[in-house]
Amino acid sequence: MQYLAYFADIIIFYQGDMMEKIKKYELPIGILSAVIAILILLQSCSSEHWWFGFTYETNDNRSNSKAKPPVTIVKVNYPSEKVVIPSTIFFHKANALGGYVTGYNLWGAERKGMFEDNDIVKEIVVSEGIEYIFNGCFYHCISLESIQLPSTIKQFSFTNCESLKNVNFNGDVKEIESLSFSGCSSLETLVIPDNIADRGIAYGAFSGCTSLKSINIPDNITAIQQYTFSNCISLKQLVLSKNIKSIEWGAFENCTLLEKIIIYDKAEDIADNAFEGCDKLTIYGIKGSYAEQYANEHNIPFEELDTIY
Repeated sequence: MQYLAYFADIIIFYQGDMMEKIKKYELPIGILSAVIAILILLQSCSSEHWWFGFTYETNDNRSNSKAKPPVTIVKVNYPSEKVVIPSTIFFHKANALGGYVTGYNLWGAERKGMFEDNDIVKEIVVSEGIEYIFNGCFYHCISLESIQLPSTIKQFSFTNCESLKNVNFNGDVKEIESLSFSGCSSLETLVIPDNIADRGIAYGAFSGCTSLKSINIPDNITAIQQYTFSNCISLKQLVLSKNIKSIEWGAFENCTLLEKIIIYDKAEDIADNAFEGCDKLTIYGIKGSYAEQYANEHNIPFEELDTIY
């Protein structure tokens, strides 16, 4: 089926040349119209469709609404160094990025992420209206350096995007899901939106971000979940949210350069190995707080805060 997509794109992008050939060989317009109609009919019979260099899938409309259901864009047919992903495609609203079918097994379709293992794309702009970037979509997209996310984004994942340096959040991100930036070894700094949910930074979200030096923890955050910053070996200091209540298992494991972390007095539960391998660490906090008690019990130097930040 995919060769039909290429043929359709050739017709679109080389209309002038095609019209000259029609005149030269005196091809009836009716024949050309019939070919185009057949292409459209074949597309309508398939779950995958092609339009202007993108492959997309229609989603089931299980409601009684007569409106067309949103579609998922699953493939860029002709990737280049910069890709702008649309939110409208062939009169459909697109609200998600996913993966395309590569084959079938006993359990159903086998898929590959839209940019999985891609080594061409360096910059991506995701248009307003896209809400979901499904797991695996950008897995090991090794040349990707910069991505601009829309204010409508709700879910995303960039696991093992080794060259990713710049992530621009434009709006209402509520959660950074498990392993979202895990293995993004070139990411040096990240500004997390202030309106993120209280447990909005999930398990292992930044694990293995070996170049990460600066990140903010908004005051909405109440927990640093398991392995969130494990193996962030360039992180030297961090000011936690004033509302942090818990720091979970392995949260800062093997952050070998971590020298200073500020923990406020709402903290009430810190896992025994939360700072395992952080041999240079000093905890800064409020005198008499749980943070001081924890530091003393785990032989971690403690310094009283002179100023409440």
